[in-house]
Amino acid sequence: MIKQTFFALLVTAAVTGCDALQDSKAQLEQDYLSQHQQLQQAITQIREQGIASVKASAETGSVAACVATQLDADPMGALATVEGALQDNANLGDILAAVENLSTQEISLDQLPELIQQGADTVRYLKTLLSEYDLSELKQQATDLLATGEAKSEDVGAHLRTLIESCQTK
Repeated sequence: MIKQTFFALLVTAAVTGCDALQDSKAQLEQDYLSQHQQLQQAITQIREQGIASVKASAETGSVAACVATQLDADPMGALATVEGALQDNANLGDILAAVENLSTQEISLDQLPELIQQGADTVRYLKTLLSEYDLSELKQQATDLLATGEAKSEDVGAHLRTLIESCQTK
């Protein structure tokens, strides 16, 4: 009973401590998007309606259609739906490695401390990715990205900004 209480307190403290960091990332993201109005509108629309919905309904040639297409084509594109992700400096290679290491079974209590150590953002990103893809598909995409070396040194925010900034009109 004491172990369970201690574990619950540890999890709560870890997640609560990360909320302050998430707020600063969200503020940085808002500042970034306020400087890129077209991207801000597209990201807002994607977060409200989903990538697939915006991709299907956006006017051909629009910034929203381009952003949705770019995000949909990239295995990590779904992370753009997480507030603050566009400014997160978490190592994309670490997130991909966490995906790679997931077993086909549900996460056990033995794995929780390791996930908490990786951070609340990693858990949030894994949850987002697993809501978009089944585990085997996600693991294959992660393996492919790691094998090609495309994301080993990039952070999440830089990766996502690279995807969407190509859609800006001059």
